[in-house]
Amino acid sequence: MTRSWRIRILGALLSLVLVAAGCYLVGGRTRAVHWDLRNSHRGADLGVKLNPHSGHDFEDLGPLDIDLPGGQRFHADKMSLVVAATHDDAENIDELICWYPEMSLDEAYRKAMELTRQFGLKSDGIVDFRQTVLDDLAKGNRQHLDGQDGGSDFPLLTPAGPLFGVGLKYATVNSGQPVTLKVNIAWGDNLRLTLQDQATASATPTAP
Repeated sequence: MTRSWRIRILGALLSLVLVAAGCYLVGGRTRAVHWDLRNSHRGADLGVKLNPHSGHDFEDLGPLDIDLPGGQRFHADKMSLVVAATHDDAENIDELICWYPEMSLDEAYRKAMELTRQFGLKSDGIVDFRQTVLDDLAKGNRQHLDGQDGGSDFPLLTPAGPLFGVGLKYATVNSGQPVTLKVNIAWGDNLRLTLQDQATASATPTAP
């Protein structure tokens, strides 16, 4: 076999390897998951083992579907997610913190409003956030603009939980996609304190 043919064969093999690697990378960018948290919220429900005061990171999930109590389903085409464990119970999830990829202001606003409608959240904080950002952009006030945040309320999805809320944050360093949109789904201490406050409020007699 001549040297030129050996080079051609090696080149062809290298091309096949690169194509295979490229297909793997493209296909492996996201991982589809579907979690059922309607009746429990344990690390095992996500396929992970949790330890107290710790958590677990999931990168580049998508599509993501989470079945929640009350017949609700949270869906995202792509996101990263942090699972926080409760302080004293390694089995149960304290909170899911879900980040969408960075977005433009308009895209993040539309998605946040879509979530408020789906989950019955108050949108005042989201509307105020958008207007504040637009005002600062018009004034060129980058110092005040950086780190601006806002979001929905954080209500119970069902009388027994979990809590569900949407938050937005602006970062001037990401000029093309400056807004981070996140969703918080909480059980644990946040839920316990909320239920305690509700019980106290309902037990307190109203003033005549």
